[in-house]
Amino acid sequence: MLEDLYFYTYRKCYFPLDGTPLEEADFCLMGIPFDSTQTGRTGSRYGPTSIRLSSFELELFDIGTGIDLSELKLHDIGDLDCVPGSPEGTYERIKDTLRFLPENKTLISIGGEHSVSLPIVEALDPELVISLDAHPDLRDDYMGVRLSHSSVMRRIHENGTDMKILGVREGSREEYDYAIESGIDLKPPSAMSTYKVPKNKDIYISIDLDVFDNVDVGNPVPGGIDFNEGCELIKNVIKKNNVVGMDIVELCSQPNENSSYFAAKLLYKTLAYMQMHKS
Repeated sequence: MLEDLYFYTYRKCYFPLDGTPLEEADFCLMGIPFDSTQTGRTGSRYGPTSIRLSSFELELFDIGTGIDLSELKLHDIGDLDCVPGSPEGTYERIKDTLRFLPENKTLISIGGEHSVSLPIVEALDPELVISLDAHPDLRDDYMGVRLSHSSVMRRIHENGTDMKILGVREGSREEYDYAIESGIDLKPPSAMSTYKVPKNKDIYISIDLDVFDNVDVGNPVPGGIDFNEGCELIKNVIKKNNVVGMDIVELCSQPNENSSYFAAKLLYKTLAYMQMHKS
């Protein structure tokens, strides 16, 4: 039945850490090149390819952790064949694919716009979502579209999943009112250094790259966190919890550009932290 995991996926390019059969892997990588509800700058559909190709320019040894990523047991299942213009169709393909993901695999997804987090979270069913994002993404809809990148955390919360949203510095009145009424913790970048990381939970980490400064994304906002600050937070979350999955989304950059290297390095650092925690 494992062949059904690949029914909706294809291999566009190679990932340098992909060297382990699915059955033996600790980590599974999946690209989701979907950006049909994206606003502002478009092009995050190219994110999975940009991150994979830029990864070839990075060293496999992580100095900060002492982890040699060439020893990582990772399997790349390829990119999902998304349905153009259809969040509903694409989300169903994501959920159909993840039905066949073997147990005890940590899923790493690369987007693609932020809305793709919704079907992944529904499939993995974590206790808590930690979203790193410049925006709350708590709108009920955007221009009538309820399955939008601007509404992804609203839909996840309505499904009953608790969440923390960190790095927020822009949003609508509707979103802030909903957060207050629902008890959703919104932390600005200035509060990141004092944020108390939860402990002993099954957590899903969602990283919208607009949480950082000076990265090419759909909706950039000045005043974001820097790379080292983000890595330190991610490391602490991984150290103190069981991470069931994570995503990196909203990259709008070509493979030979700085933002793609930024995203690829963030992926490598996060994998190193996860491997260190497993060890």
